[in-house]
Amino acid sequence: MAVGVRERSAFIAFWLLVCAAAMAGAAGAQPVFYTYPLAFNPAKAKLALEEKGIKYTEKKIDIFGGQSLEPWYLKLNPAGSAPMLVVGDESITESSDIIRWADKQGEPLGGSAVDRPFVEAWLQKVDAWDGNLFAAVNTGAAGVIKFSTQFKINVAKSHAKRNPDMAELYTKKIAALERVIAEPNDAAAVERNHKQLIVLLDEAEARLEARKFIGGDQYSAADAIFTPVLYRVNHVKIAKELTDPRPNVKRYYDELRLRPSYKKAFCIADSGVGTAKTVLPALGRIFIAKLTKKY
Repeated sequence: MAVGVRERSAFIAFWLLVCAAAMAGAAGAQPVFYTYPLAFNPAKAKLALEEKGIKYTEKKIDIFGGQSLEPWYLKLNPAGSAPMLVVGDESITESSDIIRWADKQGEPLGGSAVDRPFVEAWLQKVDAWDGNLFAAVNTGAAGVIKFSTQFKINVAKSHAKRNPDMAELYTKKIAALERVIAEPNDAAAVERNHKQLIVLLDEAEARLEARKFIGGDQYSAADAIFTPVLYRVNHVKIAKELTDPRPNVKRYYDELRLRPSYKKAFCIADSGVGTAKTVLPALGRIFIAKLTKKY
């Protein structure tokens, strides 16, 4: 009888340890960051995660090749876009919200050396600017973007047929993709986009006259969200007319490029080989789908 009691006690103790270990593992699980290394918005979030030193698991989601339209992903992120940060049961699907989440883990970037109200206002202002429309209009990628977007519309339509319970989500996504194709031909939208950028650059130039960084004398979330804007600006055909009249912005961007976070966020985009390895497999899938009509 005594042996049975000891066995039961040992069994109970064992399962308590197993449960405790499982709970500890769940509590300490790393956030999962879904990203696409050539995209505009994921870079904003990645910079913040890196600057805060947050440990996370990175998973590539091929938005160019339509992977973000697969049902499992769309259920987590109804926008069918990147980035997305999954923290436990929560999915954070906006780059600016991922930056805010990262900034709340421990002391905010910049601490007391930055203007907190300004940082939040700047996050909203920069987030309102469409860097993808700017790239479509001012680079040679317009044709590729249109080609990929039309492919994704076909993929979304096919998924909608196979998953009628998700038809509403796919209908909304298709409408958003159709706007991506139409907007570069909308002169008013293009002009608004350009004016928004000029306002951002002019404000940055003025602030950087007396500060090392946008929000103050230390790097902050305001710098994380603005860096990809300057990356885009410096890789378009009108770069000189945007940067040459703004020496403070040029100096600031040169300093940002030396930060480890910058190198991690843009290392693939800055590499011809890395870019090719990212894009070519997706192009292959797109061409095969077009040939076979199987999306």
